Amino acid sequence: MRSLLAVVGVSLTTAVLGPAAPAAAASGTTAATGTLIVNGVSYTNPHGCYPANGFLVSVVNHTDRTAYVYPNGGCFGQYEGWVQAGGQATMNGSSVYID
Repeated sequence: MRSLLAVVGVSLTTAVLGPAAPAAAASGTTAATGTLIVNGVSYTNPHGCYPANGFLVSVVNHTDRTAYVYPNGGCFGQYEGWVQAGGQATMNGSSVYID
């Protein structure tokens, strides 16, 4: 009975709070299609983490995926902002991740 209650509790928690994995990991391992521009540097069919080389990042996202802006280099920690596919933004950040 305890095992059943534990499974139900975890299932309900996941249903309410969502999965613990970051949203960026949900797309798989293939690269985004298009161009990502981070502080003027263009990346074609990007996948992974890109440095902003500063504390202010300008992102132009001409891809089919959402780009996530991190306050730390190496895309560590919790992302603080995002730029949807087809969007652009300038915000505080040190690195950009796209899956």
